[in-house]
Amino acid sequence: MSNGTVINVMIVDDHPLVRVGMTTVVNQQPDMKVVAEAEGGPRALELFRERRPEVVLMDMRLRGESGARITSSIRAEFPDAKVLVISNYDGDEDIHQALDAGAMGYLFKSVVEDELVDAIREVHAGRRYLPKSVASRLHENASGVRLTRREDEILDLLGKGLRNRELGQVLGVSEDTVKTHLKSLFRKLEVSDRAEAVREALRRGFIRSG
Repeated sequence: MSNGTVINVMIVDDHPLVRVGMTTVVNQQPDMKVVAEAEGGPRALELFRERRPEVVLMDMRLRGESGARITSSIRAEFPDAKVLVISNYDGDEDIHQALDAGAMGYLFKSVVEDELVDAIREVHAGRRYLPKSVASRLHENASGVRLTRREDEILDLLGKGLRNRELGQVLGVSEDTVKTHLKSLFRKLEVSDRAEAVREALRRGFIRSG
C-alpha cells in the first residue's frame, strides 16, 4: 500500500466543498496526495479496493448513512486499513461508534490545517490520534453507557416533546412500561427528569438537535 514517501489519501464526505477544502490541504503537503474521493456508500468501498489508500478521511454522518458503518465494512475486508474520522459532532456516542468501528482517530471539522496533516501522519504511522478534548471526553465517560433500542426511541421522542401517554401510543406500550424505560434511561444518563435527559443526550450525541 506504500507509494514511496507519499501518503495516499482517500476522502469520504457528502459535501463537495468540504472535499475540495481537504483535498487542497492534503495536496499542498509534499508527502501526501489525494488519490480518491467518494460521497459515501458502496462507492467508498469500491474506491478503496481500486486505489488502496493508506489513510481514509471519513465523515461520521453521511447523507442517509453512517461513516462508522462504512469504516467497519472497509476494516472487515481490509483489517490494516487506517481510517481517520472527521466530524462536526462531538458527542460521546459518535466518538465511541467511530472507534468501535475501527477508526484510528477522531477530529472535528473545525480542526486547523496543521493538526489535520499531523493526524494523517500519525495514523499513517500506525498510531491512534485523538485531540486532548476528545481523549478527555472519553476518559470522563469511560463507563461507556449503552442504550437499548427502545431507550433510543424514547429519547428521540422526548426530544420532540412527547409526554408519557403519547410515548405509549407511539410505541404501542402502556404508560407504566414507558415509566419503567424512563427510570432506566434516567439512571444511565445520571439525570433526574426529562429535560435533563434531553440535554444530556444532546451533549453525548445520542440524539441530534434539528
